[in-house]
Amino acid sequence: MPRTQSPIVLSQQKKVHLDKAEVVVLRDHLEDWRSVKGKERSRVLVAIYKEASLQAPTKDRAILKARKKIYKQWLQNQSRRKKKPKPLIKYGRRWTARQVLIQTHKDLIREETGEMAGSEEMISKWPKAAKSVIDRLSAEEREQAEATAEKWNNQAAPPEVQAEVA
Repeated sequence: MPRTQSPIVLSQQKKVHLDKAEVVVLRDHLEDWRSVKGKERSRVLVAIYKEASLQAPTKDRAILKARKKIYKQWLQNQSRRKKKPKPLIKYGRRWTARQVLIQTHKDLIREETGEMAGSEEMISKWPKAAKSVIDRLSAEEREQAEATAEKWNNQAAPPEVQAEVA
């Protein structure tokens, strides 16, 4: 059968809109609903039902009775716990003092390896060369690197460093 001739099933449920007076009554009792559990909630629901019937005396009792389920559903929807929003994603990297020292002393590390940039020998010798260069630095330079790492994490690394890392 072609798609255009397929049967269409329409929902038989009608959307129910609450009156402003009903919503006001529900909001007034929302904290009571949230603070109790179990059978106590049915007592709150009865109080809402009575107050709503006073707010809308022209409505038929059968309609009000049927709306009791709607009131309960509204209260359940409103009392759901709101999830805490997820923290914003920070794109980029987290800098450590060691990474800052390697970035600022790349030339010394390259000289220490004694190999051509990009060669397999240089790549294999890089960690040892980096460690030896960092070990020779003074404590003051290391503290300064920690401060720089904190600064780069809170703000941003300088554009030339960003370009090199990217």
